[in-house]
Amino acid sequence: MNTSLIVGLALAVAAPGPKDAAKPAPKLEGEWVVEKFEGPKEEMPPGSITLRITENRISIFEPKREKPEEADYTVDLTKKPAHIDIRPVQGGPAKRELVVYGLFAIEGDTLKLCFAKDGAERPTELKGDVEKGVMLISLKRVKEDKPAK
Repeated sequence: MNTSLIVGLALAVAAPGPKDAAKPAPKLEGEWVVEKFEGPKEEMPPGSITLRITENRISIFEPKREKPEEADYTVDLTKKPAHIDIRPVQGGPAKRELVVYGLFAIEGDTLKLCFAKDGAERPTELKGDVEKGVMLISLKRVKEDKPAK
């Protein structure tokens, strides 16, 4: 048998395989329905608030509001848990300058969004805390209806 063939096969077998493909970043975009709150909250029945998230905007639909409340957002997926900064686009200058610092995680069709009210410091964990004014909201992704074939 040819020595170069044996060396070539040995190198091919010993060569490292392609690295595992990086997991795609969780998809924040879509429609989400609030399932439950932890921490300080207004009384809202589950399923009564919907968030529609696009590439850089969050629209919050509530039954008591005629128009959705809107905010721009940015994320940092290099942090664990991921960071989200939310900036209201409506209201007076003080409200538009407010930045709500939060955390988020997506597991399957569940989004956990955690933040302190009124622009306080970013929470350190995905956990609601009444005393610290930290709210944790659990949301479920609204499944898109697929057209029948």
